[in-house]
Amino acid sequence: MTEKREMKEISLETLNKVEKKVSLNKFKKIIGIVALLLVLAGGAFGAHRILSGQVMASRFVVNKMVCPACIITVKEVTGKIPGVLEADVSLASQDVIVKFRDKKTNSQAIESAIAGAGYPVRLDGTFTPPSQGLDKGVVASINGQPLLSKDTELPVDPKPGQTAKPDAAAAFFSVAGKEILLQIADKQQVIVQPYEVGEQVQAYMKEKGLSVEEMKAWSEKTYGSSEKYFQVVAQRIGIRKLLNEHILNGVKDPAEKKRKTMEWIGKVFKNADVKVLKQDYKQKLLASVGQAEWKVFWPLMIGKNTELKRLLVN
Repeated sequence: MTEKREMKEISLETLNKVEKKVSLNKFKKIIGIVALLLVLAGGAFGAHRILSGQVMASRFVVNKMVCPACIITVKEVTGKIPGVLEADVSLASQDVIVKFRDKKTNSQAIESAIAGAGYPVRLDGTFTPPSQGLDKGVVASINGQPLLSKDTELPVDPKPGQTAKPDAAAAFFSVAGKEILLQIADKQQVIVQPYEVGEQVQAYMKEKGLSVEEMKAWSEKTYGSSEKYFQVVAQRIGIRKLLNEHILNGVKDPAEKKRKTMEWIGKVFKNADVKVLKQDYKQKLLASVGQAEWKVFWPLMIGKNTELKRLLVN
């Protein structure tokens, strides 16, 4: 009896071991299959990236966008291009940022499509979207929108005769602040009509005594193209409209207008998400004012005589 029980116990123990070994082998096979599927999926994704290309973004100056229907039109014409992923249209900024796969399309095809829809358009820079990695041409992120290096090199004030070039801190404060305000203008649906831009340019020409040819030569030399210059003029008008129609609400007294404007500016700048991405530019800001973090940087700059300050309070 003892021998039989012993044999039985040994047999059950052996069976348990065998069962565990079989289960372990099954588990290993399952893991192997999952790993193979992951490799194949990764390979397919890699192959897809090789064939379709890297995700890039191009920004275009687009003049004469005057209503929400223009947003729909630009999105439709760009969306029909194979390889285009999305288009971000800003009426206040008069620009369009289009993300696309560089093996399937290019900036020239996108520019042609927008021009074909009837809009004066000019390529204003191509870069890698922040989600794809840092691009040397992108200086900062303003509430998620890219600020390009070239933006900090162009005058915010479009009036001819501006000769003094601001330092890095003043330039960054003006252009970053302008971008924040234009984003708010978009939310408030501020619209600038082409005739308003034309009238402002005519006023500049009259004030400075410039002919059409002289004005064209100056704007192209300073901004690179007439389209870019008209964009900056439209942006200035849009910001003034935003202040006069949505913030000041009929305030006439100059001192009260200035006080109310600066109080509102302080609130919107405080809540803005601004990140300086380019390390060498951050070093320039540190060298200029000892600070590159927006939360501390803008209060240091708000009292200085910058292009943005003059635009807001004059």
